[in-house]
Amino acid sequence: MEFVNATFLSFVFVTTMTPGPNNISSASMGMLFGYQQTLKYLLGIASGFFLLLFACAVLSSSLLYYAPWAQQYLKYVGAAYIVWLAYKTFSASYVANQENTQLASYSRGLLLQVVNPKGLFYGMTIFTSFLVGANEKPVWLLSWTVFLSLVCFVSVSIWALFGAMIQKYMKNEKAKMAINALLSLALVYTALDIIGLFD
Repeated sequence: MEFVNATFLSFVFVTTMTPGPNNISSASMGMLFGYQQTLKYLLGIASGFFLLLFACAVLSSSLLYYAPWAQQYLKYVGAAYIVWLAYKTFSASYVANQENTQLASYSRGLLLQVVNPKGLFYGMTIFTSFLVGANEKPVWLLSWTVFLSLVCFVSVSIWALFGAMIQKYMKNEKAKMAINALLSLALVYTALDIIGLFD
């Protein structure tokens, strides 16, 4: 396995902490429900991220070679799901009814990772550039996937806490619409960036 250095750690923390579907949706859920009620959604994200990273480690050597079309397909599926999240974010009423409660479920957080192309690209980059051969030793694989999943959980928690902190401003209709629009636009931007519109 290649030497893990400051460049690797910088890549991990910067990439994980910057805006993306996980972080933006976590901020939105934090605003809607507060941190405690959002925790199950965050755990779903972290669990799904662990599974995604595990799959990337195991498949990194063959996926792009044998099925290059899979990455392109997942990119558009993921972008469509993120746009749907943007719509739900924009139309959020910030009233904790049954429909909204389902948005912050464990399964929603888990599902986001299944169609999260940013996570796929991140995982493939990690295991083909920095942690080459990590899948050769189960202890290495488990250790790194747990570490990276914990970093993910810390990141989405920070974003959710930020969302919870500004929750009190959601009683102001104009502030609510402005923040909803900003988060929705950020998600749409993420989706468009994923499909390569800004390349």
